Amino acid sequence: MQTILLIGGFGFLGTNIIKYIDEHFSDQYRVIVFDKYPDHIHNIQFKSVFKTYTGDFSDAVLVDDILRSNNIDLIIHSLGTTVPTSSFNARYDIESNLIPSIELFNNMVKNGIYDIVYISSGGAIYGNSSINVKHNENENVFPISSYGVVKLAIEKYLLQYASLYNLRPLILRLSNPYGPYHYSMKQGVINVAMTKALRGDVMQIWGDGNGKKDYIYVEDFVNILMMLLKKGIHREVINLGSGELFSVNDIVRVVNRFVPDFKAEHINAQKFDVSHFELDLSKLNKLIGDFPYTSLNEGLQKTFNWTEGSCN
Repeated sequence: MQTILLIGGFGFLGTNIIKYIDEHFSDQYRVIVFDKYPDHIHNIQFKSVFKTYTGDFSDAVLVDDILRSNNIDLIIHSLGTTVPTSSFNARYDIESNLIPSIELFNNMVKNGIYDIVYISSGGAIYGNSSINVKHNENENVFPISSYGVVKLAIEKYLLQYASLYNLRPLILRLSNPYGPYHYSMKQGVINVAMTKALRGDVMQIWGDGNGKKDYIYVEDFVNILMMLLKKGIHREVINLGSGELFSVNDIVRVVNRFVPDFKAEHINAQKFDVSHFELDLSKLNKLIGDFPYTSLNEGLQKTFNWTEGSCN
């Protein structure tokens, strides 16, 4: 049985990763969670979590102790202290995300741990793009937010450590995931829209809302992640999305099917907001083949059912 250290394990992505392992791989993986909360904030119990560490990711001594005290086979780094909309303070972004990540890599080398999955960003990394232009993993990128710049810097350091110290990173440039166990109102337009609709709140849309982005149902993301791990893919940067593009206006229209009186208003666009992007998924498709993605309508139905239950 392999041991996974899941950094940010009780967040949106972390919760869904653990749940998927519980349901499909509980006999193959056990999970150590590192999170700022001592228990899942909503008291969800997972059979595959056998140990939890609580603390600040910037505490390099604590992180070193976790690595030294456990026989860890793989680290999944899904933690982020900022989102694009809140990354005004570049120094905080660097101090709370970039520097702790580099310290993590140093401690991995020190403790002989080489395999790591880093959940990067498929939108913030690339910045805005023209319609019908697909971003591929080998192009020069120009992020427009501190969040994206720091994500890119972490990627680059991981690749440097792969060259210098033989780390085996798998870097996933994830599009916009949505689905159950998403509690933040700071990012994740689909989940935010669902919650606002059920609360009777008005949704604010930056700009005209016509720009399109890739959205992926979170269980599809976790399924693909586990497929890549099973294949032993490492030292790769891979775009990960569904290939389906939707605008915020499209999403509002679908949410209106569930909550007919849901309303949205348009406000000025923000300079750091990526309004449109499309990912080139050629590399991913070669690795996973014909994957049965969850349609937007099905994914939104599942998300609505979960959100309705969590709001009650």
